[in-house]
This record gives sequence, structure tokens and C-alpha cells, in this order.
Amino acid sequence: MPQTRHLPVNARRILVTVAPSVLASVVVLSVFLSVRDRLPEPMATHIGQGGQADGFSGQGAFLAVALGVLIGGAALFGGLAQWIRTNPGAQRVIAVTGGAVAVLTGWLIVAVLLANTDADDAASVSLSGLQAALAFGAAAVYAAAGWALCGHAQESETTSGPSADAARLSLGDSELASWSRAIGSRVLPVTGALVLAAGLVVGITTGWLPALPLLITGVPLALLTGARVTADRRGITVTPTFVSWPRLNVPLERIQEVGHRSVNPIRDFGGWGYRARPGASGIVLRSGDALSARLTTGSEFVVTVDDAATAAALLNTLADRDRRTPDGG
Repeated sequence: MPQTRHLPVNARRILVTVAPSVLASVVVLSVFLSVRDRLPEPMATHIGQGGQADGFSGQGAFLAVALGVLIGGAALFGGLAQWIRTNPGAQRVIAVTGGAVAVLTGWLIVAVLLANTDADDAASVSLSGLQAALAFGAAAVYAAAGWALCGHAQESETTSGPSADAARLSLGDSELASWSRAIGSRVLPVTGALVLAAGLVVGITTGWLPALPLLITGVPLALLTGARVTADRRGITVTPTFVSWPRLNVPLERIQEVGHRSVNPIRDFGGWGYRARPGASGIVLRSGDALSARLTTGSEFVVTVDDAATAAALLNTLADRDRRTPDGG
């Protein structure tokens, strides 16, 4: 895939994450349709110890779950890769992991389909351990290729520090300082609770498989709606209030200059939560004051938080210090 080298690094990494899931979905669907008339009903869908089948389901249910897992994985890992795009190292790991998981999953699903083909009784279906070894081998090969393809995010960056008129804090070269504030949202918890409730209703009345997208969406909306914003020598770090992951970090060396401005979620970003639009991204949990960092790539990263002016002044001071010393100390 040499043509992908001409893509921007972020787009290339999203492609590495999502493409295997899309391709695996197409292959799984094609294989299923080609052998459907030769599959037992129900078919063996889980292989236990010794390589013998110990779990069974209908053909349609198996296909729906298989495609749901592949497409859901693409959405999950693709979303995470986009979420942490300001942290190139972590984004590279997420991209490669998501692609490798899709390769592994797709291989095993196809292996199960082929093992069921022409079986008179699903209970007699077996799967050699060699298939698992081959699946992990293919995933490892893709991970290595994907790691190289992701490359380093060093495109068209500038290394000059904050401008002379940017706000700064008075801080000695040997002094350490850190700033931290908690932020929250009134809109997202309510939205998350409603989506979660809808998922429970659908699960009870219709079935848990169609309810899965609502439950997967509702849980993080309900729980990950508060965060702690920290400004220190690591740069800007945003951590969910109730869990420690996913943590978003914008390293100090990627920050050109920091200020603060007022943000309207609807007008500026089209909604609440993690938002991205051309030239800007950030964590927007409410209206009002926001930390606004201009990155070395020219894009903007914002976080709505109180006392953003103090955080901006501290980060500008730390950015000056980071550029004066080779090790950022």
C-alpha cells in the first residue's frame, strides 16, 4: 500500500486501525454466503478445550454477532485513535492494536465457518490449534507492518515558542508548578442515562443483541462526563473523573502557545464531549471559558475549564523553559 505514504499521518493511522475490520467484514460475509447451504443448523460457534465444539447458535445470529464485533471494533479503536491524535505515541499503539485485533478476529471467524462446512452434526465440529497459531501470526505480521506504516507525526511543525505578548507566570528556572481543575457537564449525564435506559428497554423487550449499540454508547456517556484538567511540565492532561483511562495528553513540546477564550459547544463545535472539526479539537463539556492551545501543527486544542487564564500563563512559561533546555528540564 505505498500510496498511503502520501496521506497525512493521522489519516494513515485511522486507515491502519479501521481497514482490517472493513476488509474482514467483507471476507466473513462472502465466505458465509458461499457456504451457507452447507452449514449445519444450528452451527458450532465456540470451540472449547481439545478443539471440540461446546457452543452453538443459529446461522443468522452467528453472522450478526460476527459482523457486529468487527464493525464495533472498528468504531471503538477508530474513535480512540481519533480521540488521542494529539498524543502521537499512544495513537500509534491504539491504531496498530485495533488493526491486529481485527485480523485475529476475522481469521478465527472464517476458520469457524470453514470448520462447520459440510458437517452433518455441529457437535462433531472441531478446530485445530494450528488455526489459532496462524491467526495470532497474521495479527503479529499486520502489527509490524502497521507500525511502520503509521510513521512518526512530524509533518509541517514549527518549533518556535509562545509570542512575546503571550501571558506568562513568574517562575524561576528551578521552580516546579502544576495547575489542576475539575470540569463537568450537565447535558451529557442526562443524555447518557436516557440512552442507557433505552438500551435496557430494547434489551428486555426485543433482545440484547439489538440493544448492544445503545448500551455501549450509554455507559461512557453516563460515566465519562466529568474530567480533571492538569497543566504542568507534561503539558495538558485530561483524565476522566471516575476512571483513569482513556487519558488524553498534549505534550509540552507540541504546544506552540496557549491562551483562553469563550466557547459555545453548539456554535463552535456542534455539540458536547470530545469534538473535532477542521483545524480544531478538544474536550467541550459546557459553555464558557476554555483553555485554547495552538499546537505546533497549526491546529487548536481546547478544553472548557474555569480559571483557564492561569493555566495558559503557566503553560506558556513552561513551554519557554522547555525550548531553552534540551531535556525540557
